[in-house]
Amino acid sequence: MFIQLKKGRDGPATLACVRDDGTRTWGKEHPFFPVHDLTHCAVENVLGFDQAFFGLIATGWDIDDFTKPGASRKLPFQAIVAEHVVGVFDRERALREPMTAAEFNETVLASLPPAQRDAFRPLHDGQLSQVRELRNAFEARWYALPSGATMELTFPLERL
Repeated sequence: MFIQLKKGRDGPATLACVRDDGTRTWGKEHPFFPVHDLTHCAVENVLGFDQAFFGLIATGWDIDDFTKPGASRKLPFQAIVAEHVVGVFDRERALREPMTAAEFNETVLASLPPAQRDAFRPLHDGQLSQVRELRNAFEARWYALPSGATMELTFPLERL
């Protein structure tokens, strides 16, 4: 699947996903979401998730499906974990120093619904480093992109 993030000239960015069968889904993005979505791409690739945000889109979900009433009850466990992990990475960007693996995992566990905490597999230092490196590379590309241009990625990434 191709992920296309277009930087708006005078309006919001847009996220489009073109599936392998040629179908597509797209939506306008709040200014916060391009980096959040790029973090999803990094997390899902490093952790090998195929049933989280981009994996679900690749199998036919539309971007709008995630905002429909009751959508959260239909999400597979990977998607729930990915959202919480990405949320912690989003918060971590505001810190001076990255969290240790223990701090990161503790924060994710605290944010997960109690019934799902036992199934969470903690991330190790190598995974955290890989996600940070990939996310930072994506983020740098995004901010260097001129208005009106499109950043394109494949999902899953071929190099991982």
